[in-house]
Amino acid sequence: MGVHHPVDQLLGAELLALLRAVQAETPVVTTVADGRSNWICAVDERGVRLETERSRRDGTGDQLVPAWMLEVAWEHLRTHGSLQNRYLVATSGLSVKRSSPVCALLAHLPGVTVASTRPIELRYDPVGA
Repeated sequence: MGVHHPVDQLLGAELLALLRAVQAETPVVTTVADGRSNWICAVDERGVRLETERSRRDGTGDQLVPAWMLEVAWEHLRTHGSLQNRYLVATSGLSVKRSSPVCALLAHLPGVTVASTRPIELRYDPVGA
């Protein structure tokens, strides 16, 4: 029995503004563990559209990282002060299967630092935000 998320959830105003600021400042974010490039193509209420090295090479275009995945990961990180990739992907955890782009985006938000790349762990300090 997995975790159920509202897949039609939209980005809240705060996270939307933060992600738009990331796009303006750093239009290419890299994956935390492997340093692979992800180009931010668009940020809107539905989520973030990213193009990867593979999608550029294959000509398949950008893909949506849905708002619900970003919101649930951001909420957990802010509430608990840390987020591990293992918990992010686990069915008994947050059950977010697009963990690499989610972590890559969250790592650029104010107050977020990368505590570890293997395993991936992000930390949040609101004072540093």
